[in-house]
Amino acid sequence: MGMDLQEDSDEPIANINFIPMIDISLVLLIIFMVATTFVNVTGIDLKLPKASTSKSADTKNVSVQLNPQKDVFLNGEKTDWEALKAGIQGKLTGAKDRAVILNIDRGVDYGSAVKLMDIINQCDAAIVLATEVDK
Repeated sequence: MGMDLQEDSDEPIANINFIPMIDISLVLLIIFMVATTFVNVTGIDLKLPKASTSKSADTKNVSVQLNPQKDVFLNGEKTDWEALKAGIQGKLTGAKDRAVILNIDRGVDYGSAVKLMDIINQCDAAIVLATEVDK
């Protein structure tokens, strides 16, 4: 039943069993499908500035978005300028890498960007500027 083993035969076994390879491939496919559902995508339409060199941020940080209408968002949730400092400090409580990722639209005026960076500096956090990769 099943596999026929011939112990006294000197011929090599020429069968390849693909079932375990297919099982492993399906398990990996399921893992990748589940892992991609955890990608954090913000629904804020920003046109980030382009840069020829950029690195990806691999640590879990706080992100702040600023659109051309000067609306400010903390981790994708709209907030006001007065509550931003307290919100950033609350999110960074207990974090060993205190960094804030800035997603500033390229249409934002310089004064608003500096105001946002000043608030982050008051929170004693590092500033990471998000950009698009220039292709």
